[in-house]
Amino acid sequence: MKLIIEDDEGRKTVVPVVREEITIGRQDGNTIRLTERNVSRRHARLVKDNGSLLIEDLGSYNGVRVNGEKIAGPTKIKEGDLVEIGDYDLGIQGKFDAAADAKAAAGKTVPPGAVKAPAAAKAASAPPAPQQAAPPPAAVAPQEPPPPPPPPQAAPMQQAMPSASAGGATAIIRVSDIMKAAGQVVEVRDLQRAEMPRLVGLVGPFRGKEFYLMRSEVKFGRTDENDISLDHQSVSRQHCKFLLDGGQWKVVDNKSANGVRVNGEEYAVSNIKPGDTLELGHLKFRFCGPGEKFTPPPEKSDESAKPAGKQPTTAELIAGASQPGRGMPGQQAQAARKSGPPVALIAGIGGGLLVLAIVAFLVVGRSKKGDDGGESEGGVSGSAAVKAGDAAFKGKHFIKASELYEKSGETSPNKKRAVEEAKGEELYNQLKGAIDSGDGDRARTLFEKCSAESTFYCQKAQEMGDQVKSAYAKKHLAAANAAKTAGKLDACQAEVNNVLAFDAANSEAQALGSQCAPPETAKVDPAPKKEGPSPKEREAKAAKLAKDSLDKLNGRDFANAAKLAQAALNLNPTDRSTLGTAYRTLGYANAYLNDRAAAVKWLEKYLPFCAADCPAVHAFIGH
Repeated sequence: MKLIIEDDEGRKTVVPVVREEITIGRQDGNTIRLTERNVSRRHARLVKDNGSLLIEDLGSYNGVRVNGEKIAGPTKIKEGDLVEIGDYDLGIQGKFDAAADAKAAAGKTVPPGAVKAPAAAKAASAPPAPQQAAPPPAAVAPQEPPPPPPPPQAAPMQQAMPSASAGGATAIIRVSDIMKAAGQVVEVRDLQRAEMPRLVGLVGPFRGKEFYLMRSEVKFGRTDENDISLDHQSVSRQHCKFLLDGGQWKVVDNKSANGVRVNGEEYAVSNIKPGDTLELGHLKFRFCGPGEKFTPPPEKSDESAKPAGKQPTTAELIAGASQPGRGMPGQQAQAARKSGPPVALIAGIGGGLLVLAIVAFLVVGRSKKGDDGGESEGGVSGSAAVKAGDAAFKGKHFIKASELYEKSGETSPNKKRAVEEAKGEELYNQLKGAIDSGDGDRARTLFEKCSAESTFYCQKAQEMGDQVKSAYAKKHLAAANAAKTAGKLDACQAEVNNVLAFDAANSEAQALGSQCAPPETAKVDPAPKKEGPSPKEREAKAAKLAKDSLDKLNGRDFANAAKLAQAALNLNPTDRSTLGTAYRTLGYANAYLNDRAAAVKWLEKYLPFCAADCPAVHAFIGH
């Protein structure tokens, strides 16, 4: 059984439940330490009880919620339950297995304070640095990194959770209230137009405005990082989110200051259906199903709610021309209605002239509208540009979508994401161009830059890894052969090492590396012959190179780590410690560089030397 902890920024930690009691709180000494201030010093505890797991509030200030309800005493929790402690979500995966728990307890004891809220940092899609991963068992030297997690393409979100020793592997399970089964997540996908429900404003500044839920997970809040961003003081920064789970929409409160109400009742998590009224802070919306026609009824206080001195809109002027008193301030409207036909007639005549003036203005001015007239380039209206941008967005044409959103001058839920995805698309296009032109160095630089991004096209770029390696190797092996022909063996070896640092499994580079060694000479030199390094000196040099490679690995310099480890092996060391360190470094470095084939090759060589990390290595290479 595992406890999965997720903070408010989506970062996750996995802790095996191997103790009879686990305490949770902010101060040192707790089994699990959560550092946010809305967690009490001793907040809660988990206790095993006859094959079940109970959670108990230890008199905390903010309490403990299970599936949205605050608990009053020890409460049983199971797979799929959502436990809320401050800004943290906790979930359970798996069931009690006495044998497995005993084995886990023997090898993986969770030290007090092992789980801490990470410092503010972006969650990267690349594997975490060795020094940032979950601590390895005590038998492993502290300066050594834990075994690497599988590369992204080898460990999709839907796969089973690896053991915690396998590099932490904390980004596999997402804790949420909609867990249908342990280890599963709801797929986030773009919706077709016919699938999109919408929120329609009922009151206040957003009355009548429509906000479409364009994805199966939509974030709602006050700041720009949300999919729907409404700048209103009653809305929290990350107020709530809407989730589509098995055909059912849910709204989930993100611990907002003013809460979420559905049909007048406050909920932490609630199913919603067409026709429901949602209150998000002080804003009120109607949840409308896909294609449902709905127009909000007029507010009772429409006329009195208009700020004094505010200029009437064009629609109000037209309405006022056809209906005496409408569009005027409240007292003037009443006077117009009470004054009878003469005033109404005058208002009607004046309104009719005004309508004609407005229509003339719209007709004449239509062709002149530009950036400030509601039309974008080419005569396409702002709303039409947004629709075209949405269509391009769905078709994964993010650069085009970003340009259309910018030209529209209007707000779209997809605009911010389109800008981010457009950068990934641009990198992808540049990478293809570099490969096509044979520029291996540029291809490698762009490939490594894209590997740190999680955008659609940067993930797609990982499929071109073999092409990038081929282009890079072709260029540098050609330089190595030219240097070899010119007798510049040092330059030849340097070019070979460049290739091996990027692709340690390149057989041509491995073969050429031995040919770059200085040739033996049959010429008798009358001068005293200088002897090469002794076996002892060679072993010492190899050991130093292996140690330096491990330091580079810990410093996230994976390419140079592999280069130094290969140089150590080129000295043909016999010391088991040197060999084990070099094989291990090459395996881990290639795993972090997303070269699974090379990683498996070197980790298989490392197996005879492994110790406490053997199970994780076996799991990674599939033995």
